[in-house]
Amino acid sequence: MKGFVFALAFLFTLGTFGQGEDLLNSLKGKKVIYVWGGWPGHKPKESVEFFVPWLESEGAIVNVYNSLDIYTDKEIMSKTDLIIQNWSMGKINEDQFQGLLDAIIDGAGFAGWHGGMADAFRDNLKYQFLVGGIFLSHPGGFIDFEVNIADSKDPITHGIKDFLLKNTEQYYMLVDPNIKVLATTTFNQESYPLYEWRDDKMIESKDKKLTWITGNQMPVVWKKNYGKGRVFYSSIGHFLRDFQVPEAFEIQKRGIRWAAQGRQK
Repeated sequence: MKGFVFALAFLFTLGTFGQGEDLLNSLKGKKVIYVWGGWPGHKPKESVEFFVPWLESEGAIVNVYNSLDIYTDKEIMSKTDLIIQNWSMGKINEDQFQGLLDAIIDGAGFAGWHGGMADAFRDNLKYQFLVGGIFLSHPGGFIDFEVNIADSKDPITHGIKDFLLKNTEQYYMLVDPNIKVLATTTFNQESYPLYEWRDDKMIESKDKKLTWITGNQMPVVWKKNYGKGRVFYSSIGHFLRDFQVPEAFEIQKRGIRWAAQGRQK
């Protein structure tokens, strides 16, 4: 598994969307902290093996932490260009959150995907305000769905066409109207069974099937500014194999590059 994700990450660095990449700065010399933990179902540890080799291949200086306490280290946070977080659910204490918030307001970038960023720290409204959205549900469980590019002129999505994701989670979320939406999805099934995670298994809820979300369009990828910092999020990525879809991984890479540029303003 480890060798596979290493090879996959490096394969995709070759890319097929060079025109958009040229509009974004590289990660060369950028100081990145990668923070992982929380609910193991989103494979936070495995994500380190997938993303860190790519970050280092871009020239980033990466330090990995399996604790939120790093957010309280003012010296490290003040010199960090980018924070990548994969920490689903769990809790963040006041000092940890304040350290994260202060760094972003001061210009550090903040980037992530799926539940590792938008299903973290559910009881912290200020954190949700920072991210720009919060997970509510994944109607239908693991399904196929299309991602539609909403802004083809933005450097993060330039040159990328609509694409299909298979057998994965389509997030239904609450979102901040202040975000800049780059890609969306539409809930187009006539009805959706509601699923819940119990003991690391997807269990169908006894509730009635959802019909009232059909036709609704939902942001999938967005970016925003927060203080001097840049925030990037994509709801894609319940499984690391979702990033085997070239468009999905390319968007994530570009979003990470974009978020890392905040301190150079």
